[in-house]
Amino acid sequence: MTSMAESECAVFKKLKDREDRAHSAWTSHLFRNEVKPRLSEKAKRKHQKEEMEAYQQAHKARLAHSKTCPICLSNL
Repeated sequence: MTSMAESECAVFKKLKDREDRAHSAWTSHLFRNEVKPRLSEKAKRKHQKEEMEAYQQAHKARLAHSKTCPICLSNL
């Protein structure tokens, strides 16, 4: 669904990459092979909450940018 004009906006691309990395970190626990000592349930929940919040911040930043950027607005 990415259009050619979106790729012209470097800020959008940077924010989208940040969002994608944060989302990958947040969901990676589903596919991770545990080679480290397991975290306690409390520590695991705290870690997941931090990763989820990082993803939410990245997502909000990208959405806020796309609402104010003339290049991104022209793609709608």
